[in-house]
Amino acid sequence: MSGKKMMFICGSPNADGNTRTVVDWVAAGARDAGAAVEIVDAAGLDYGAIGCAACMRCRDSEEYRCAVDDGAAPVIARIPEQDVVVFATPVYFMGFSAQLKLLIDRMFSLAKVKGGEYVFAPGLKDTKFAVIATAGGGLDDGLTLVKENMEAITGFFGAPARSFLVPNAHAEDGVRDSNAALMERARAFGAELSSVKA
Repeated sequence: MSGKKMMFICGSPNADGNTRTVVDWVAAGARDAGAAVEIVDAAGLDYGAIGCAACMRCRDSEEYRCAVDDGAAPVIARIPEQDVVVFATPVYFMGFSAQLKLLIDRMFSLAKVKGGEYVFAPGLKDTKFAVIATAGGGLDDGLTLVKENMEAITGFFGAPARSFLVPNAHAEDGVRDSNAALMERARAFGAELSSVKA
């Protein structure tokens, strides 16, 4: 048993959609491999700000957390406590869903500038990252951009990002009932994430 702490942050507004289905499969594979899994519904959080409000209060605080007191702030503050954080998004228009981007932009609060250098929240350097993305189109219809954007974000924190991309997942067809092979790949990805070395 790995005992890894894994947080999935699901940015789909559709609780029964393809993205959440794939998240559940990956999470099941991680649980079976011994990880402690938490799934956060980014679309259901109580937001007090529409993305980062550029208030800069996180710069003046000693805490590594967003200064806006709402449902997203404690989720962001707990990211450095995780062994693995998995962001999940549908691709509607060439990038992250709006629901996920609201939270991602505020992750800048996990960094401070001290002496002209970025200093990151304690524990963040040990956190591993991954992204799950589903799209109705092919890899060039936004999935590759999501992967590259996530790699840039986690690269800022000094960490690579693994990816699980699901092209041609049409909303009207769904993936749940007709894709046993995809389910097995997703569960294997979850098991792989649960074994990532710190």
